[in-house]
Amino acid sequence: MRKIFVVEDDQAIREILEVVFSFENYEVQSFSKVSEFAERDTSIEPDLYIFDVMLPDGSGIALCEEIKNNIHNKNVPVIIMSAHAHLKNITDTCQPDDFVPKPFDIDQLLVKVRDIIEKK
Repeated sequence: MRKIFVVEDDQAIREILEVVFSFENYEVQSFSKVSEFAERDTSIEPDLYIFDVMLPDGSGIALCEEIKNNIHNKNVPVIIMSAHAHLKNITDTCQPDDFVPKPFDIDQLLVKVRDIIEKK
């Protein structure tokens, strides 16, 4: 089963993503803060990371940069989601595999997730 790690502080969005991805047969592990994500079991490598940009204790862009610079995770795709940031502002510090503006269409997000995971 494919694994997706989600870091999203909005509880409603996090729960929707968990339900939808689980229904699509993905194993989902979600975190509401950078500090929770930092405490994850790092021996588990997901097939995809999804990070919100603005988090209560950090930034999804910084998480993306951390993942992309980590030799063990650098090939794991990252999707960045944001209601405020734009892709052109993110690519200077992080090279996400895709960008999803909020609000987003869940069906379009699912297509992006499937495409990215299948390419991996």
